[in-house]
Amino acid sequence: MTWTNRFAQAVPGAEVYGADGAKVGNIAEVYPAYIVVEKGIFFPTDYFIPLTAIAREEAGRVYLNVTKDQALHSGWDVRPTNLQAAAEINPIGSEEVIETDYITEPVAGTGLAGAAGLNDRLVETRQLNDQGEIRIPVVEEELTAKVREQEGGAVRVTRDVVNEQQTLEVPVTEERIRVERRVVDRPVAAGDTEAFEELVIDVPLRTETVDVEKQARVAEEVVITKEAVQHTERVTDTVRREEVHVEDETLANPAAVDNIEGESPRAF
Repeated sequence: MTWTNRFAQAVPGAEVYGADGAKVGNIAEVYPAYIVVEKGIFFPTDYFIPLTAIAREEAGRVYLNVTKDQALHSGWDVRPTNLQAAAEINPIGSEEVIETDYITEPVAGTGLAGAAGLNDRLVETRQLNDQGEIRIPVVEEELTAKVREQEGGAVRVTRDVVNEQQTLEVPVTEERIRVERRVVDRPVAAGDTEAFEELVIDVPLRTETVDVEKQARVAEEVVITKEAVQHTERVTDTVRREEVHVEDETLANPAAVDNIEGESPRAF
């Protein structure tokens, strides 16, 4: 039984849950390749989830093979151009049409359904291409980093005026008077006309005083420059990669499977 036929009778109003057990919404409509899941009460949003994303149906509930967050961010909120198309859309949300039949078989402890705690795993049977090959893309994430500029703070340079006392030793010259008395014993001469007259003599004295002057001088310069210095920062994050496992337990002759390692950095 294909998924299309199986869920063509799905009941609108049934609850839809992700692989993580979180509720996505309720079925509003059912189309040949999609179920329309309505999420929200006051401003509901329709998600057109392809039937290939359905893992199982149990007790009136539909369980997806992707988590709630993946279901809401896979571009399924865009209405497909032809909802009546019977072709099935791949579960990653792209528009690539593939010819695929899906059946549900219990697989214990393996696969996506086993990791999500479900009882069924989605088993896909693909047709060989013109070259007689089945190509399975193996995707992995690569950790990259980019550098962006941001403000790293600022350095503030201030100039303050500080008062301080300075003392200078300045030599100055001044005149002093010296009075010397000498003993003289001689008669008054004819030229001593000022005898017995009062006499006042002013002797001027010179001296030096210190005037303080200030002169501004450039004592030093503070030069501010910027330079870019590189250093290494270690960043760590989690990346995902896909692995392909070949199971041959059910083969009568395990030697029928020949694993050939290609140029890929990781072998099967």
